[in-house]
Amino acid sequence: MKKLLFLSVLSVFLIGCSNDSSVAEFTGNEMEFQMIPGSVNGTETTGTLLIREKSDGQAQIEISLNGVLRNANHPVHFHFGSLEDNGNVATLLNPLEEVNGVGRSITVMNELENGQKITYADLVSFNGSIKIHWEASGPLKDEILGSTNIGSNSAENEAYLNGSKSITICNSDY
Repeated sequence: MKKLLFLSVLSVFLIGCSNDSSVAEFTGNEMEFQMIPGSVNGTETTGTLLIREKSDGQAQIEISLNGVLRNANHPVHFHFGSLEDNGNVATLLNPLEEVNGVGRSITVMNELENGQKITYADLVSFNGSIKIHWEASGPLKDEILGSTNIGSNSAENEAYLNGSKSITICNSDY
């Protein structure tokens, strides 16, 4: 009995004193959007954009895009305003890179180019859009491979997804 009591006390002590490094990286709050397909030079895309809240309140933006060219590297812009507004670039996200046939981009977002801090909670109601460009410079720099509205205007996406509206070019200006 003494041995069992000792082991129970020892277990409680060890559990209480252990350094728990398994704190969750994400809170479980997330928003997912279907990417509005783009078509450039015969390349048509499909994919998703996932915004996940990190435990520190920052937002992690994850893009998966099917139909990109092999070894592709496409710039990703986070714009002010909806897709219809064709707003200026708020910040650049990590480029979309092709890996095993799928274009992927993961960016932890914490501020815009103008220094404005931005959290996951801010993105829930942010008036913005995300666009994946064919190239960083050159004649096709404003052509869009995929895009989506986020935040306050995300309901507008349905009109693009059902073909009522279309996106052909983009404003690359800051």
